[in-house]
Amino acid sequence: MIDVLDLIIRETLVAGVPGLTSARIGFQPPDDDWRQRVGASTGVWVNCALVDLREDRHMRMNIRRRVTSGVGIVERREPARIRCHYLITAWNAAKDSAQIPATEQEHTVLGAILAVLLDADPLVASAILTPEQLVKLPSTLREAELPVEVVPPEGFGKLAEFWGTVGRATSWRPAVYLIVTMPVPEPDRRLDGVVHTVLASYDAYAGGLPGGGVGLPGGGVGPVERLADVGGLVLDATGGPAVPAVPVADADVVLEDPAGREVARVRSGEDGRFVLVGLRPGAYLARVTAAGLPPPAPGAVHVPGSPDALIELRFT
Repeated sequence: MIDVLDLIIRETLVAGVPGLTSARIGFQPPDDDWRQRVGASTGVWVNCALVDLREDRHMRMNIRRRVTSGVGIVERREPARIRCHYLITAWNAAKDSAQIPATEQEHTVLGAILAVLLDADPLVASAILTPEQLVKLPSTLREAELPVEVVPPEGFGKLAEFWGTVGRATSWRPAVYLIVTMPVPEPDRRLDGVVHTVLASYDAYAGGLPGGGVGLPGGGVGPVERLADVGGLVLDATGGPAVPAVPVADADVVLEDPAGREVARVRSGEDGRFVLVGLRPGAYLARVTAAGLPPPAPGAVHVPGSPDALIELRFT
């Protein structure tokens, strides 16, 4: 998760600080190796050293929510919030001289960084990253608002200790103290077992009778609609009969009626399982696709089918 925050900070600075490129931003400690790296180049570099991590206890919540997803019912806990502390410094490859005001150039960059970060509260990945970068992030972080504190009045309490441990030749230099609070979500905990088939009956009129019918004024029985949830499993069997088939995550499963109309769509979970919800009894065709695998021919699916059998969709 911290590498995601590094990326967000990097792209925020590149977008807001004139002349600053991604290649001139580093997240390693500003030690002897960092100074050698800067000294062997030209221009002003920016170091964003992660110096501390603290949980924000005031934002801790023990709420657990139950969520129905394409793979069943999961329990989701509110994530912990971690305060990530950075010291951001500017480093000029040139040395101060009568011709080159190197320190003033560092201050110019540091001032631009300060202005960008003060204006950036909160950081939101979807407003900063490209679509290609965004798709690689966990879904919980794409739209999350990350609160920002810049140069808080109390400062960084261990500044002297910090500069005393990153190399003998390192002189004290000004730093922008940045604190970003980010969520660290826990994995969902699956509550239900493996879904095979679940049937539900819905009355068309108010007032029910035993067996699922409904009483009508003339003594008749109203219609009952039956819907089914059916579970399935997507497997990669392209290795042949001698190689055990393995589950396929994030496969796209589409169910079509005999006329070719889509009636349901879902993606398989990490274990290859999926659940198709709210289907009327009947015959269907299932199509499955996944990145890097040849799509198999559509498979016949009967709803409700056998109560104890999964739908199996295999790439072969």
